[in-house]
Amino acid sequence: MKQGQITRLYLFTAVLCVILILWIYNKWETNSITGIPSSVTCTFPPTVTDTSELSPVLALNVTGFHCIKNDMVTKKAVDTKVMLFYRFPDYYELQGKSGFNLFTNCDKKCELTTDENRFSEADVVVFYSHKNYRYQAPPQKEPGQKWVFFTVESPPYSGNAMYGGSQWGNKFDWTMSYRYDSEFWHGYVRMRPRVTPLSEDVMERQRQNWKQKFANKTKLVAWFVSHCPTDSLREKYVEQLSKHIPVDIYGKCGTLKCEDRKECLQLLDNDYKFYLSFENSLCVDYVTEKLLNVLELNTLVPVVRGGANYDSLFPPNSVINVKDFPSPEKLAQYLKELANNEEEYTKRLQWVWQYEVHGPKLPLCHLCQTIHAPGPVSCVYENVYHWWSQRACYKPNDV
Repeated sequence: MKQGQITRLYLFTAVLCVILILWIYNKWETNSITGIPSSVTCTFPPTVTDTSELSPVLALNVTGFHCIKNDMVTKKAVDTKVMLFYRFPDYYELQGKSGFNLFTNCDKKCELTTDENRFSEADVVVFYSHKNYRYQAPPQKEPGQKWVFFTVESPPYSGNAMYGGSQWGNKFDWTMSYRYDSEFWHGYVRMRPRVTPLSEDVMERQRQNWKQKFANKTKLVAWFVSHCPTDSLREKYVEQLSKHIPVDIYGKCGTLKCEDRKECLQLLDNDYKFYLSFENSLCVDYVTEKLLNVLELNTLVPVVRGGANYDSLFPPNSVINVKDFPSPEKLAQYLKELANNEEEYTKRLQWVWQYEVHGPKLPLCHLCQTIHAPGPVSCVYENVYHWWSQRACYKPNDV
C-alpha cells in the first residue's frame, strides 16, 4: 500500500474514533448524568423543616427512569409555586382549603388549587389515580411542570392500570402513596415518639381506666368488614380462626349490624378486647384506617394481617401479628390466654406512653419545598404503573 493511502487510512480511522467518543459522551450526558444510571431515580428532595411530613424511609426506586439535566426543563423561577390537585374527590375537602393558608408554617411559598383551568400554569400537578382515564389522552404537560402519581388503594383494588399504557409513559416525575419508597409519603397511620413525656398522674389514670375496661369487657374478637371476597383471602383466615375462638362479624360479610361510625367505635371500646385489622390485600407497606381507629381508641388490642412490616412501623407490643403464629388455632389460643391476663393485656396498651398516633396528612410542605429546590437532574418514571404494581403484593400462604 502506498504511503498516501496509508496516511488517508489513518486519518479516516482517527475521525471515526472521534465521532464514536462524541457519541458515547452525548449518551452519557443525557442518560446518566453525574454517573447515575438512567434506571435509578435522580430526585434529590431538599431538607424538610416539618418532619411530620417526612416518610420514615426515603428509598431510591430502581424501576425504569429517564433522566435529563434540570436546566433543560426548569420552569421560570417565581416566589410562589402553584400546585394543582387534579380531579380529587370532594371528601378530601380541598376546594375549601385552596389558596395560601395551608403553607403558613412552611418556609417556602406555594398556592394550592383544584381549578383545572389553571393546569398549564401549575408548577406541579397531583393526579388522583383512582379514576378511569382509559378513554382520555393525558393532558398536555408543560415544560418544567412536575406530575405526581397519587394513590391510596392497594394495586389489586386501585383501578389505575390505565396508567400503564404507553400514552402515560415518561410523564410522572414523582409518586405520593402509602409506600415508603414514594418520593412523598401519604399513608393512613403515622406513629411518632412523644416530644413531651406523660406525667405519672396521667399514666396512672390510664392504667386504672384500662383495668376497669378489662373487667367490664364481655366479648373477645370483633371484625367490621364490608368487602367479602378479597385478594388476601382474609375471610378464609377468619373462617378458620372462628373455629377456635368466637369472632363477631359486623357488616355485609357477617350477621351483625353497626352502621354509625361513632356507635361502632363505642361498641369496640366498651365490649371487645381484640379487633381484627385484616387488609384486603397483602401489599408492601399497605396499612389502612382500620388499624388507625383502634390505635386511637387505645382500649383494645388490634390483631393485624397484611403486607406491611409491622415491627418496623409500630411500637413494640402495640399490635398482634398473625405472622407470629403458625396457625389460626395457635393465634386463638394466645388471644384466649391474653384475654384472661389483665397484667399482660394492659402491657399491650402502654405503647401510648411513649408514642403518639396520627391520621393521614397530605405532605404539602414537603412537596412545596421540593418544587422550590428541583436539584441537578430531573427524572420521570418510564412506566409509573409498573413501579406501582410489579412485585408489590403477594398471595397468602397461611390459609
